[in-house]
This record gives sequence, structure tokens and C-alpha cells, in this order.
Amino acid sequence: MGWHVGSAFEVVKVRRATTSDAPAMAALLGQLGYPSSVEVLPSRVDAIEREGGAVYVATAADDRILGLASAARLATLHAGAQVAYITALVTADDARGQGVGRAMVATIEQWARDCGCTRLSVTSAERRADAHAFYPRCGMPYNGRRFSKQLDAES
Repeated sequence: MGWHVGSAFEVVKVRRATTSDAPAMAALLGQLGYPSSVEVLPSRVDAIEREGGAVYVATAADDRILGLASAARLATLHAGAQVAYITALVTADDARGQGVGRAMVATIEQWARDCGCTRLSVTSAERRADAHAFYPRCGMPYNGRRFSKQLDAES
């Protein structure tokens, strides 16, 4: 499964992430504000995939990685079916506004449909005004709030 879109990069292709994508993924996660070492990413991708999730990268015609997205799905009591969540999405600084993010959201939406999910959601930090404008343009309107608490391993 993949999604293709024409852009300033000629063709954007979205495909499943592989272990060889770890260096580019680490750089992108750093741009998103979540620094991660190259060494930990293959095991994180494997864990997401084992638990029924998916990790994608968007590439240019020259195979340069322009973005990444990950998603999870879970069964819910209230919906009677699985729901999907975009858990990370970032487009390289120099590739924004070129359709890369839209291609990744469309790919995850199709993945969620193929998995039988009845909803696709995403949470976004209050400080991310660009994301708050982006997601409604992808057909995901604002419809709630997120409340969260950081849990320390020792608590």
C-alpha cells in the first residue's frame, strides 16, 4: 500500500518504514521535538508493527525521506470496533507545503479502513498551530480535548 502525489519533489511515495530508514527517521523525530537515537528506532518500529500498528515514510523520486508517520489501533468498548490514532507525523522542514503530510495522512486513513477501524484520530500539542491548521484540511476537524499525565517508570 502506498500513496503517490505530484509535488515540487516530482513524486512523493509513501511506503512502510524499514530498519535502513532509522537515520532519517531520527532526524525527523528531532525536528518534531522528540530526539531519538538511530539505534532504538528499529526496535520501536518492530514493537509498533507487532502490536498491529504501522510506520510509514514518504520519499521523493530520489528516495530521500521527506516525512514519517506512525499509527496505532485499539479495540474500544464504546465504539464496538477498532479505532486508529496517528501517533506521530512529521514532514521535513524543506518539504512542508508540498503534499507530503497529506499523502501520509491519506495512507494511514486507508490503512485504518483496511484494518476495519471506524475512526481515525490524532492529538496535537497546544503549541502546534501549524498542525491545528493542517489536520482540518485533511478532513479531520477539531472535536475535543486531550488530557494527559506523564507517568514516570518509578511512580
